[in-house]
Amino acid sequence: MKLVPIQQVGGHIKAGAALPFGVRDAEGKLLLAKGQMVPNDQMREALLNRGVFVDLDELREASGRSGDGGTGSEDFFARWEALQTRLSVLLRAPQETLFLPRVKECAAQLIGWADRFSDQLLFVVIQHDHARHEVYGLVHLLHTAAVCSLLSRRLGWSPERQKSLVGAALTMNLSIIDLQGRLASRGGKLIPAHRAAIDRHPDEAVALLRAAGLDDADWLAAVAQHHEQPGGGGYPSGTAEPTETAQLLRLVDIFLAKLASRGGRAGLSAPQAAKALYTGSNGHPFAALLVKEFGLYPPGTLVKLASGELAVAVRRGTAGNTPIVSAVMNRHGDALGSPIRRDTAAGEYAITALASAQMLRVKLSPHQLYDRRYEA
Repeated sequence: MKLVPIQQVGGHIKAGAALPFGVRDAEGKLLLAKGQMVPNDQMREALLNRGVFVDLDELREASGRSGDGGTGSEDFFARWEALQTRLSVLLRAPQETLFLPRVKECAAQLIGWADRFSDQLLFVVIQHDHARHEVYGLVHLLHTAAVCSLLSRRLGWSPERQKSLVGAALTMNLSIIDLQGRLASRGGKLIPAHRAAIDRHPDEAVALLRAAGLDDADWLAAVAQHHEQPGGGGYPSGTAEPTETAQLLRLVDIFLAKLASRGGRAGLSAPQAAKALYTGSNGHPFAALLVKEFGLYPPGTLVKLASGELAVAVRRGTAGNTPIVSAVMNRHGDALGSPIRRDTAAGEYAITALASAQMLRVKLSPHQLYDRRYEA
């Protein structure tokens, strides 16, 4: 029995509906049987916040029954959650017959979202709860693919090249997805066996992709070289001239790793991570592009306004430091009944500081934040 953390399958768990699979402890012992009702959102959140698991075989059955994996009429955030659930099964089974076409479907979905939901993609990346270390390996791949879809669109790359990049982002760590989650939880110095697994994972991922039938040279090279550095010094081969696709993938990989907390080490804010990436890459054009794409206050960032309100950025503005935000708390620290849209280019609503999650006294609802009724 192979177990998957329940946080990775949230898209299958619905308030007011029956569990589509059993819930188990770390040893595989059944705690809640398939078919048991999840009466409300509070119970759903309680399940997702516990250190429990589901059986991968039961998850595959549930995924098979769910049809198109959330590509129908659901809103973006439901689709995002469903895609994460789908990938939690898919990326653990590269030997499956339909593995490659399904990965390509997921890549195409992300590329389509880069056109329609660019701000929402940044929101889910910035607002991700990095305290859930056990899902780091999977979520990191999804976030990397999402950001790559945005940047390749910004670069004007051909559809074929975008698909190669985003496919590579989804599959670059195929052999270490679960190991990354364990290491993120544990932190500390790597033992030799873990170091060896990390060092060889680009080659192992390429071997798995070739075995699955992939013959896309750009995709394969990007996976093989996503830890290589111009001039040498990277791994596993020390290649001095990695491809452009591999370099873009490497820089996005590094940036998103800086955002994540792990083993007691806090993650950086998006502006801090962007500055560190730009400096560390000696001003690489792709790093500059990433900085521009995110802006100083990307969607999902909590800020204090000159009005005294606490707000969350929801859309990028005309300049990188003037996003459109939604106020969620008034100047007295009271939660607002519904979000109020503010343009921070206006002096009375200018951003005065970043705000911490500890200052937030209301649960953010992305569905409400992006509800058309609050689009001013």
